[in-house]
Amino acid sequence: MSFAHQHLLWFLLIIPALVGLKLLVDAQGSKAERLFTAERLRTGLVTGRSRWRSWLAYFLYIMAMACLIVAVSQPRWGEEKLETPDKGRNIFIAIDTSRSMLARDVPPDRLTRARLAAHDLIMELPGERVGLLAFAGRAYLQAPLTTDHDAIIESLLAFDHTIVEWGGSNLADMLEVTLRAIKSLPKSNYALVIFSDGGDADANLTSYIQRLTAAGVVVVTVGVGTEGGTLIPDPEVEGDYIRDEAGNVVRSQLQSGVLQQLASATGGRFLKLDARPLSRQAIQPVLDRLTEQESANRQKSKPIERFAWPLGLGIFLLMLAWIISALPRSAAARPAVLAMAVAVFAPAPSAQAAVASDFLGFFFQSGGPTPDEARKALESGQFEKAREIYRKLLQREDFDARSRDELLYGLATAEHDLTNYDGSVKNFSEALHTQDKSLRARAHRGLAQTLYDQGVKGLQQQPKITLQRWTDALRHLDAALELDPENKNLRENRDHADKMLAQLRQELKRLEEKQGKKGNKGQKGQKGQKGDKGEGQQGEEGDEGDEQEDGQQGSDPNGQGEPKEPKEIKGEKKEADDGIGGKDAKELPEGRLQAAGGNQDGKKEPQSKAVAMPDEDKNKDPKKMTSDQRNPRTGYTPGEAERYILQYMDENTAPLSTRYHTPPPNKKDW
Repeated sequence: MSFAHQHLLWFLLIIPALVGLKLLVDAQGSKAERLFTAERLRTGLVTGRSRWRSWLAYFLYIMAMACLIVAVSQPRWGEEKLETPDKGRNIFIAIDTSRSMLARDVPPDRLTRARLAAHDLIMELPGERVGLLAFAGRAYLQAPLTTDHDAIIESLLAFDHTIVEWGGSNLADMLEVTLRAIKSLPKSNYALVIFSDGGDADANLTSYIQRLTAAGVVVVTVGVGTEGGTLIPDPEVEGDYIRDEAGNVVRSQLQSGVLQQLASATGGRFLKLDARPLSRQAIQPVLDRLTEQESANRQKSKPIERFAWPLGLGIFLLMLAWIISALPRSAAARPAVLAMAVAVFAPAPSAQAAVASDFLGFFFQSGGPTPDEARKALESGQFEKAREIYRKLLQREDFDARSRDELLYGLATAEHDLTNYDGSVKNFSEALHTQDKSLRARAHRGLAQTLYDQGVKGLQQQPKITLQRWTDALRHLDAALELDPENKNLRENRDHADKMLAQLRQELKRLEEKQGKKGNKGQKGQKGQKGDKGEGQQGEEGDEGDEQEDGQQGSDPNGQGEPKEPKEIKGEKKEADDGIGGKDAKELPEGRLQAAGGNQDGKKEPQSKAVAMPDEDKNKDPKKMTSDQRNPRTGYTPGEAERYILQYMDENTAPLSTRYHTPPPNKKDW
């Protein structure tokens, strides 16, 4: 036998004090009685006083108080075996252990501060599946995904700058190890939390970002350090600092560019680590988008609560003491009191015990909100109140599986009405596990509506993500129609979503074609000998090549055919591409797409015409060209030339599955 709150049992020491107080009061009363009445007249003057009834009522009150103290202490004996599914969200934590993390611009140093923040974060993720990685010049999986957080923390405490012997901060290798780790796991989505002081830009990260997005990995990056930076202490030479190959002292700074790129490209977020602890609330929006993954069931022993027995006994004793105290003070009442005491303490038949239990349950049943109150609040438009009631109801354990699924559906509806689309998607997805066919169809429909509205909200800024969400919404509408094929409204919604999805695909295709025409126009053939007309062709849409120079038109009176400088093509200045079509896409109205660069009537702007380059620009140095001027030798602007080079490297450079760290030429391995 054990108690949940053993310290409350100290209140039982009050009982001997109360008994002593009762003895003192009775002694004082008897003394006063003897002083005021003569012994021979005492029996006739003092009536209605019963010492035994007074002590009986007092004893019952004291025992009732003792039973209530024991009940509040929550006695437990016996155990019951419970099987709970081992499920949780999948979260990888990666920590940079390179020597630059020994810098002390964040006290006590960057590596220790990152370990403490990771420890705090793990403690706030109960029930979640956590994996651990360490990386520097190479990356290693220190602990696979598990709910055993004690083992994760034990591995975390062993992290230092010597755990990985290769220097540098190789983010690409760490991403490769993460992708290999989730490749053998069931299909799900994952979160990757990276603690690092950043690193240099890496062109290979583009391919890894695409693979992370395809695998459903959302990256949260945590920058450790300051922009001003500091010197790196040499762990091998006390009082000295890390030096480069030339003997100069190295100063390490927080390079957050790559970290911000990883976070924004995968739909995550970038955080900067300061003196405050990293809490769960900082990454809660990312966790809400993850689904729980189930594995084998776990067995655990749960002690059986027995507080109801002393609580019930205390209530009975309290009621009996009150009845005895209220009875008439006459000798005829004594047999009735004794009979009542015997009836209370005698063992009762099972039927009477059941009636008594129902009677107590009627008065002491747990209060709180009901599902009807939540439903009425939702129907009346009180969405905040409905959400709070549904959350409180889901915390209780007295609902069956069917009722809990209905509560999840109601909570998801309230979250949708409050435009908390991430929470709505999470709860609608959990409601899909129900065995009720009708409820599952409604959950598919609600999930489709939420995904569609979420896509409409982000249509201007992220049309490609909207395309993915509308595609998922269409799949859920199809699933709902399979369960409820006679639903006319459901079919109309499906047709509308299909129509809007087709229009979005068409508009995105037109935008991509127009951007290709603006950025990749081919050059016309140069003038040459023999007067033949040039055969240079304009490039195809998207990836136009250079014009042919075979056909040339003679314009030299001497027949020498000296070629002229190519003509300059007027073009618009490049604007930042926001994912839709650059500058024009920012002016699109809410709720629909418009071809970027078009006018209000939907007509395309006329193509810019080629004009001859002024004479003063023919001999201009290409290195001094601005970003919107074309090089007279190549015919490309600097931005176009850079894009073609990157495209060539992406097409002709295959990623390596296993790479070994080779120190760079400048020996920068910290």
